[in-house]
Amino acid sequence: MNNKGRSTAAALIFCLLGAFFSGIGAKASTDSLDNQNSLYALASPTDNGSTEAASEASADVIIGSRIWELLGGGEEKAVKTSSARQTLIVGGTIFGTRIKEARVSVASCDEDSSFKEGDKIISINGKDIYSINDIKDALRGYSGGVFSVTVERGGRRIALSCTPKQVGKDYRLGAVLREGAAGIGTITYIDPKTGEFGGLGHGICDPESGKVIEMSGGVVTDVILGGIKKGEAGTPGELSGILTDHPHGEITSNTDCGIFGKLNTVPTENSITLPIAYRNEVHAGEAKIISTLKNGYTAEYKIEISDVKPSQLGTKCFKIHVKDNALIAISGGIVRGMSGSPIIQDGKLVGAVTHVMIDDPTSGYGIFIENMLNASASTRNELPKAA
Repeated sequence: MNNKGRSTAAALIFCLLGAFFSGIGAKASTDSLDNQNSLYALASPTDNGSTEAASEASADVIIGSRIWELLGGGEEKAVKTSSARQTLIVGGTIFGTRIKEARVSVASCDEDSSFKEGDKIISINGKDIYSINDIKDALRGYSGGVFSVTVERGGRRIALSCTPKQVGKDYRLGAVLREGAAGIGTITYIDPKTGEFGGLGHGICDPESGKVIEMSGGVVTDVILGGIKKGEAGTPGELSGILTDHPHGEITSNTDCGIFGKLNTVPTENSITLPIAYRNEVHAGEAKIISTLKNGYTAEYKIEISDVKPSQLGTKCFKIHVKDNALIAISGGIVRGMSGSPIIQDGKLVGAVTHVMIDDPTSGYGIFIENMLNASASTRNELPKAA
């Protein structure tokens, strides 16, 4: 790449569109970026002024859809796909997600703490830790002394010494802890035979490491769409809404190429079923996306596809540019929360929206539907289980 190319690439900042942050059941707003009790610094403060994350879940979660850049994914040799062309129900509907992480993570900590942001707590005094309640149990009845804590940091397990601090009548580890995430995204497809679905087109990621969160389970919920913040050059827009306490499916895997699971019922009313497009069939030219932005209903919007890379196995397989004046008037273009919006070309489901260019909200990237289906197949029945 020449210097001009490098400068251009450096000037383009991409952001993932999913709406994910920590503190399942916490109230969240879209106007705060420095609250410490959240996956992406968006969740509300913990109860009673404590530095420990709240473990109780409320009925509703108010969400602002913010998630930052997940870079990576290069051009690699394309994987083989089945010769039988699959047909899928086209998504486009907004959905809520609540996932539980496989381990409790440190979101932030005191300056004198032995912990570091991003640490995953493996055990305390030899007892395995899988939830914040496990940590509360370890602290219950504490009367002094040093805790032996094992954490995972940078892919290695490290032994730490920690002396709990008294806060009121309770003891705390001196760290803000995170055990789950909640957010808003868009369903890309549903298998009409099984009810299995795929959405987002990218993973739910840890803000400290940028890696996809290892999860131990999750549910799909309804969303009451609250509003749209229009995107502008330098300031990506976003959807916001309320996650209800009515799960209607499970999330079984969280991957680089999307989240996957199974719905309790397969939608049949007003559903559209289309064949998938293979990667070598996607081409530069007109296409459309299906998203839920206004009045809670899906709608089609015109886009243009360019710079198709058939060998790309990541999330940025081709560029998209919004050509629909109605979409630009509503949202300014692509906004956070539209991640997973299905892309249709030549009567086939070709992929999903994954990224927006911060400098130009009318432009972004899409992922091949084959990449999402391959990711789903490779992780099926491999969900890690907590003890």
